[in-house]
Amino acid sequence: MDKYLDMVEYPQDLKKLNQKQLQCLCEEIRELLINTVSKSGGHLAGNLGVVELTVALHRVLDMPTDKIVWDVGHQSYVHKILTGRADRLSTLRQMDGLCGFCNPKESEYDITYTGHASASLSAAAGLAEAREINGDNYEIAAVIGDGAFTGGLAFEALNNIGNLKSKMLIILNDNEMSIAENVGAFSAFLSRARTNKKYTSSKRKIVEKLKNMPHGGEKLMRILHKIKKRIKSAVAPNMLFEQFGITYLGPVNGHNIADMEEIFSRALLLDEPVLVHVITKKGKGYEPAEKLPQVYHGVGPFEKETGMVSGKQGSYSEVFGRKLCSLAQNNQKIIAVTPAMTAGSGLKLFSEKFSQRLYDVGIAEGYAVTFAGGIAAGGAVPVAAIYSSFLQRAYDNIIHDVALGNYHVVFAVDRAGLVAGDGATHQGLFDISYLTSIPNMTLLSPSSYSELEEMLDYAVNIHEGPIAIRYPRGKQKIDIDNGKFSLSSAKVVKEGSDVTIVAEGQSVSIALAAQKVLSEKGISAEIIDVRTVKPLDYDTIFLSANKTGKLYSIEENLKRGGMGEMIAAEAKLRNMSFKAYVKAIEDEFIPHGSISELNEKYGFTPQSVASEIERVFEFEAKA
Repeated sequence: MDKYLDMVEYPQDLKKLNQKQLQCLCEEIRELLINTVSKSGGHLAGNLGVVELTVALHRVLDMPTDKIVWDVGHQSYVHKILTGRADRLSTLRQMDGLCGFCNPKESEYDITYTGHASASLSAAAGLAEAREINGDNYEIAAVIGDGAFTGGLAFEALNNIGNLKSKMLIILNDNEMSIAENVGAFSAFLSRARTNKKYTSSKRKIVEKLKNMPHGGEKLMRILHKIKKRIKSAVAPNMLFEQFGITYLGPVNGHNIADMEEIFSRALLLDEPVLVHVITKKGKGYEPAEKLPQVYHGVGPFEKETGMVSGKQGSYSEVFGRKLCSLAQNNQKIIAVTPAMTAGSGLKLFSEKFSQRLYDVGIAEGYAVTFAGGIAAGGAVPVAAIYSSFLQRAYDNIIHDVALGNYHVVFAVDRAGLVAGDGATHQGLFDISYLTSIPNMTLLSPSSYSELEEMLDYAVNIHEGPIAIRYPRGKQKIDIDNGKFSLSSAKVVKEGSDVTIVAEGQSVSIALAAQKVLSEKGISAEIIDVRTVKPLDYDTIFLSANKTGKLYSIEENLKRGGMGEMIAAEAKLRNMSFKAYVKAIEDEFIPHGSISELNEKYGFTPQSVASEIERVFEFEAKA
């Protein structure tokens, strides 16, 4: 069935196929993508849109000597298929299988780690300078989407690339903008003219003759230059790139391999940075993904024949979104801010009910935070919904533009803790450490939906100053009534006498399950849900620890700078004598895998916790 896919293991094999065979190959690749992602979940729509683009790019480059830097990397599945990993695509996003993004440890064809947006141009510029310093000779291509271009880092890179003038190929994968045929055709004509050798040679000769004219040559040259600029500005709206000092070519049809090969090849003839504008269709070749590209951008397993996505039975994100809508009905000052995460953060309902009070600022986390700080300074109540792994990109903005002024910004920190599938770049394991290090910041961590609702109500309507609520991806593990929430008030959810287990957020469910395992062995554990990570309720924690003589803290965060270390430091200051142990993620990056696999590997299961408590505190079973 996969006649041509079986013939292509590495990029050099592509060069043996003609254009008709390449089109058949692209269809086979699309079928493989749909089959794989329908079972494993992953980023489908974007990959379907860059099949021809990836094939064309690999045809004109000499990989792996030449380098491709993918922005975000969620569109790199086709790249993986063409670089010796097609036979392992079924392991995508599974533990010890292929990463959902680029990973240099996985293949020499992956030059950089990817996962966060807008970074490709900066990395490519660095590679270009290293190439010059080392005296190497290879091509560098950076592939960046129009969405990633909303990030300020992309424009910072453009500014420097235009200044350095290092040779590199920038491919702008535009899957949103619609360009009329006449404009596109004329722009393509200008691109061909600009890279045509006869045109370049003639232009140089005309300039030399005008300069050598005894009278009026310079003035005539300036007039012609102004006319040329005005014409180009009128017919080529992307003159922005030219102003940065980067040659702009395109737009070109991103599903026509021959056209892309031609324009990529001409771009590589120029000894300067060149941007090629490629128009693609997200989800191309699979009707459900073409109609609903936002749904199939990052999707769970689905029925291939119908496109029906496996149902989700509630999530923290949905609870957050519904509660925020409820609060917004009674509080006109509530404003929602999100950096291109309206659906993922549970704000779709809010966008429908309060469209004038939702600001999607694009993939620009730093701007989102500073923008929210400005809203708060103006007297409104911004709720910034940002994933934990993306909020870390705005660390300085939180400090300088929110916390320093003690502005009332509510951070809804979604995807906190261990996250399945997406791997190291998406794990939410740093937020306790980086948020609690900031003066004026308050951090809450709910263990259930009801706690999240109460905390959000408090954060919006009562609290003063910056406050963050961290909660995991997916469904609640427990549904316990912790009573009315109040700041810095930990709750003893299960009384015991032999050991104190202090937990935050999702870890409370693990602690309660571990308590049952310990109970069967005659060990009585007291469970405390801290609820407020900063400021911690040390009095409740130490009262229990003094009673049991043993304290075991558990959190889904790095150990360094986490809740457990804060408790240990305070205990030392107070001269506490109980024995303590901190359960958290050690000093390492966590790879991809399912939540159950990650919990098993890193000891976040009830059985692992119970066994560790027995070993660390040298318990002898009483029953």
